[in-house]
Amino acid sequence: MTDHRALERDAAAGPVRRRLIVAAGAALAGLGGATTRADDLPELIRVVVPLAPGSSLDARARMIAESLGRRLQRRVLVENRPGAGGTVGALAVARARPDGATLLFVNNSHVVSPHVYASPGYAVLRDFTLVAPGYNTGLVLVAHPGLGVRSAKELVARGRAGPEPLSFASSGTGGLPHIAVEMFADEAGLEMVHVPYRGDGQAMTDVLPGRVPLIAGGYPAAVPHVRAGKLRALAVTSATRAGILAEVPTLGEAGYPGATLDVWTAFFAPARTPAVVVDRLSRELRAAMESPALQEQFAATGARVIGRSRKEMAEFVAAESERYARLVRKLGLRPEYA
Repeated sequence: MTDHRALERDAAAGPVRRRLIVAAGAALAGLGGATTRADDLPELIRVVVPLAPGSSLDARARMIAESLGRRLQRRVLVENRPGAGGTVGALAVARARPDGATLLFVNNSHVVSPHVYASPGYAVLRDFTLVAPGYNTGLVLVAHPGLGVRSAKELVARGRAGPEPLSFASSGTGGLPHIAVEMFADEAGLEMVHVPYRGDGQAMTDVLPGRVPLIAGGYPAAVPHVRAGKLRALAVTSATRAGILAEVPTLGEAGYPGATLDVWTAFFAPARTPAVVVDRLSRELRAAMESPALQEQFAATGARVIGRSRKEMAEFVAAESERYARLVRKLGLRPEYA
């Protein structure tokens, strides 16, 4: 005999049972992708800097990592992965698991080096997701006092009068210190010899005693030596003067506007990192960099936070990639090693 009341109970329970099954399935799915929720960032976040320790980029990366770690209550460590104009570190991040645990912190060289080094193993616009803009700054062209020049104009005159081309040091082929001087030499119609090193520290070691007389350096690395009288600041590469070197003219003011190079930085994650993770990291990085303590540190080292939105910065990076591709072809840059 059919129990109609039991059938009615089962029918009523069906939708509830189905909802419970769906909810349980969703919970299990969540366990398989824990880093897709905004509050499930990894306990350890690595920020890869594709330059050697001691560079200006590295120094400021550590400032930001410390501030970000305090905000997130997580360990945020800077890892240096130098080599091949930054392509070694960039490739490591491109291949990393897209879960928010690995970020890349770079400057303009991120869109320069892939045009200099054949087959770096990644494509900037395909294999990375922009997380947050960083800061703007510049470089300062400095000379050893023994060279006997005090301005960019005097440097050009000295270079043209000498029997041999002037040499300049850099942190490596395709890096911004290299690009900056090549742009200046091209604008001034000056022949110069590039002496690449494996990092800013090694390059500066040979510039300070005058073994190589010139370098375009980041402010944190170069300004202390300028203040101490060990190097002479000839010009800054940025479009406007730097507060940290207010007395030093820009290359544009010196008569070489085509050599202007503004340094920008940004954070990237591997492509396919979940949007919710990228959004959370973007907000926290922006807040960390806009904290009063970090703003004060930035100002003291000649940097300022970029005001672009993430979308605007991504569009800017794409345009920069095209611009530097043309510049690399024009200058005929190829990999070199010290």
